[in-house]
Order: sequence, then C-alpha cells, then structure tokens
Amino acid sequence: MISLESLGLDEANRIIQAGIARANEINSPSTICVVDAGGTTIAQARMDGASLSSVELAYNKAYTSVSTRLATSFITTIAQPGGDFYGIANGLSGRAIIFAGGVPIAVNGQVVGAVGASGGNGAQDEDVARAAANVIAQKLVVQAS
Repeated sequence: MISLESLGLDEANRIIQAGIARANEINSPSTICVVDAGGTTIAQARMDGASLSSVELAYNKAYTSVSTRLATSFITTIAQPGGDFYGIANGLSGRAIIFAGGVPIAVNGQVVGAVGASGGNGAQDEDVARAAANVIAQKLVVQAS
C-alpha cells in the first residue's frame, strides 16, 4: 500500500491568500488555483479584473506542474525543439502548459500539490505563483523551529 501526502483546504486557502496579496502588490489581477497531489482543484480564486481565460490557464498550470513535478517556467526551457519535453504541449489531454506560472509544492522532498497563477505576463504569473507556494515552506520552517 502507498501512503500519499497532499495539501488540504487549510493550506490551499493560505496559498491563495498569499498569491492574492502578491498579485495586489505588483498590480496584476490574477486567478490562483491550488491542486492536490492528484491534480484535483482544492481551491481557486479569480481576482476582480482578472481575465476570463486566466481561470482555465491557472488550473492547467497547476495541473501541469503537479503532474510533471516541475515548474512550468522550467518546462518552457525543455519543451523547445530538441528538448526532452518537446511535444508536451500536445500532451496531458491538451492541458499541458509550457509557460511560466505553475509551481509544484513539495514537503520533505515529496510533491504534495501545486499552484498556478494567471492574469499577468509570464514574469508576473511566476512571481505570484512562487510567492503563493512559499507560504507553505515558510510555515514549515516556523513549525520546525
């Protein structure tokens, strides 16, 4: 039998709030989506002013990130012609995203979920997603102290 750890609703809500806070700081209305270890949405929020397309893109970024255990910004670099992930954009039933804004969340070396952010440019989406994901890492450090 396999035991699998995953994010829960409490963590997902903290991740969403951290993402919203960062998106407000950089003036980038965004949608932030958190998925569990199996790629199912736990929580998602669309800020006022975020584009309609950002809803699906945020989910797909999170899904791509958790399913590959890689940040989508890194996948961009290996999904080019000749790269190890070339062609992935046609994979994952059309859900694969190969641009910035999807970040896996790991605890003790195990991916327990991911966050996707969409609504700004690539750098803004990456910034929001990383700030959101970091709230879990910061809480773990505080608890270990």
